[in-house]
Amino acid sequence: MNSVDSWIVIFGLMVVTFITRSFFLFMGSRMELSETVQNALRYAPAAALVAIIAPEIFIHQSSSDSILMAPQLWGGVVSFLAFLMTKSMFFTIILGMLAFALVGLIAG
Repeated sequence: MNSVDSWIVIFGLMVVTFITRSFFLFMGSRMELSETVQNALRYAPAAALVAIIAPEIFIHQSSSDSILMAPQLWGGVVSFLAFLMTKSMFFTIILGMLAFALVGLIAG
């Protein structure tokens, strides 16, 4: 890809981002969503988070190592348990990363 192609891609992405983020401003009047749609949208952040995290935890790339020694799996398990016990996002992140690092050191 030469520099002209790179600039075309950058400009195209800029235009697409601008249009999608300002879509609600271009519509003019306020649009009311039904109660059913509003209730469904409450689950969107959790669904997006699961869609990002689940493949990283459960899809193991290396076939030579055991899935039980995958740092991603143990980081996810410890994070889940930490959140259930503490209900603190801070401790969830800290304990999950600590488990990920320790298993990575042991398995690595």
